[in-house]
Amino acid sequence: MIIGGFTKLSTIDWPGKLAAVIFTRGCNFRCPWCHNKSLVWPELYGPEIPGPEVLAYLEKRKSYLDGVVVTGGEPTIQKDLPAFLKKIKNIGLKVKLDTNGSNPNMLEYLLQEGL
Repeated sequence: MIIGGFTKLSTIDWPGKLAAVIFTRGCNFRCPWCHNKSLVWPELYGPEIPGPEVLAYLEKRKSYLDGVVVTGGEPTIQKDLPAFLKKIKNIGLKVKLDTNGSNPNMLEYLLQEGL
């Protein structure tokens, strides 16, 4: 999974919950109003954040967090999104997925798998 950003604690991205936020890199849209352009346009990309590092943090802080928001960019263009969400769920955290809805096959699969 290509992670372009990570917020360790947010009180606003999942109303009523304390959540970490994972920002995936890449998007299949180029919306002029996008507020995450550094995740969409390759020339603006920052350094990639290693997935194992993020998962280790989540494991250490799972008793303080209600869940994890996965956003982007557009998370559903990441082919390994299901496997990564399974790892988050195996830690014992809930997942909120922010998506533009353009990949209904991935969304259907994630729903069928309870991810």
